[in-house]
Amino acid sequence: MAARINGWRPITTWVKLVADKNGAFHRRLDEIYGGNADLKSQAANMCLHTLEAFAKRYGPDRSVIIVRSAGRVNLLGTHIDHRGGSVNPVTVKDMWLIAEPRDDDLVLAKNVESDQFPDEQFRISHCLPVNRKIQDWDNWCHDEYDKRKGDASVTWSNYIRAAVLYFQHLHTKNDGSFAPALLGMNTMVYGNIPRAAGLSSSSAVVMATTEAVIRINDLRIEQSDLTEHCGHAEWYVGTRGGFSDHAAIKFGRPYTMLHITAFPVTIDRVAFPDGYSLVLANSLIEAKKQAGARNAFNSRVAAYSFGLMMIRETFPHYADKLEHLRDVNPERLGVSEIQIYEIVKSLPESAGRTDTLERLPECEEQIQHIFRSHEQPEQGYPIRQVCLYGITECIRAEMAPKCLQAGDIKTFGELVSISHDGDRATKLVGGERVRGDNSYPDARIDALISDLKSGDERRVSRARLWRQGGGYNVSLPELDILVDIALANPGVIGAGLVGAGMGGCIVAVVESEHAHAVIENMAEQYYCPRNLPAAAEIIVPVGGLCALDV
Repeated sequence: MAARINGWRPITTWVKLVADKNGAFHRRLDEIYGGNADLKSQAANMCLHTLEAFAKRYGPDRSVIIVRSAGRVNLLGTHIDHRGGSVNPVTVKDMWLIAEPRDDDLVLAKNVESDQFPDEQFRISHCLPVNRKIQDWDNWCHDEYDKRKGDASVTWSNYIRAAVLYFQHLHTKNDGSFAPALLGMNTMVYGNIPRAAGLSSSSAVVMATTEAVIRINDLRIEQSDLTEHCGHAEWYVGTRGGFSDHAAIKFGRPYTMLHITAFPVTIDRVAFPDGYSLVLANSLIEAKKQAGARNAFNSRVAAYSFGLMMIRETFPHYADKLEHLRDVNPERLGVSEIQIYEIVKSLPESAGRTDTLERLPECEEQIQHIFRSHEQPEQGYPIRQVCLYGITECIRAEMAPKCLQAGDIKTFGELVSISHDGDRATKLVGGERVRGDNSYPDARIDALISDLKSGDERRVSRARLWRQGGGYNVSLPELDILVDIALANPGVIGAGLVGAGMGGCIVAVVESEHAHAVIENMAEQYYCPRNLPAAAEIIVPVGGLCALDV
């Protein structure tokens, strides 16, 4: 076993490696943290703490592998990765996983913070079908989610289960026999990624577990397929997202913004500009994917799907070019922005389930499958505004790296703020906070078309597609308040929510000299009045997923 698993060492050896600040372990940390001494020291202490917890809970005479994962902050390309859109994330903070292979298929999941994450365990063979292979992973995950409803005994380990069960599923024959049967693991997890905050702490666990499973079982997985596999694995917990978070975690680099495009996956990197900082502020409202917010997330994804189906139905001459929502684009279709607005106008502002089925009778089976992921929205699916958000966010996401490469940080910041506008629940009007309106009735679309036709430079500029927020609407008043506090500060060039919304964090792009003032104003205007601990900080992009092979 030791010869087969690269990086497998006794805990006592690892502790010595961590203690040697001039040795190979710390040289590897230099690569991950770009030479940032504070982050490197913090990471070494967290790793040591995780090793000590493993030794205490499982015994000191163990040999283990160390995997380090991370969270991510997506700056642009929000809510669109599963529509073929690009994302522009940075990788931040740490998630450590210590793993020891077992000689059976039992997986023990333990966490350093055992008071918040109680011990859990499962047997791989008991969690998968007997004598048959899962033919439809998506449907099986739906069924399993329905079985777990109301079961409080299984919580955080679902993210470990997701990775383990999916990769065993990949290595299962049609008769249900495992090829190979994955080994169980003893694990210890510890991280500083804020939970339920939109920073993908859950995906960080999935990715760390995946790396451990691959190493321990000597699996051969194509790196080009890995992040898509991990995205599918996470469907086990009940959400239906893409795999950009997993790609960000896998390919993150220090001081770098990634540009990740799906279908097929491509990864480009852009250096984050000197003189600018990222301020992350946590609303301290948890965005729990496994709670009621799951319905909001999945119903928005459904609105995307129904909208694209309707566009294909209404404009059959474009249908062969419309594989993903990102393809509703002037360049892809060879049309003007006016024509894109006409396409958007053809969509219903809102549609219930009956309306959707009546409009798309040939897609009933697919639609009924989508319905399974969420409860019916009381107000129907806001198809038009959601699809406009997705169409325009795909454009903004492509503009983002070009802005940084050209040194146009002002436009980059504007893109971030417009993206948030498409999610707003509230806005400031004359110093008063009022409910926002992200609907796009016919009159509003017609006005944009009129502006584009006017020939007036200012009117044309404000009507460009990329300047339209659309209406995805998963912000909360508290997130909007944090964004508005940030934007009121000198030196802030843009701000917006992070992650899926319904709580969590916002990020502000700030001239570095003003970053601490922004944090102080957030403490004074948001945290103190609510008797909350200050939770705003400067974040630094770091490296992504890796096993510590030293």
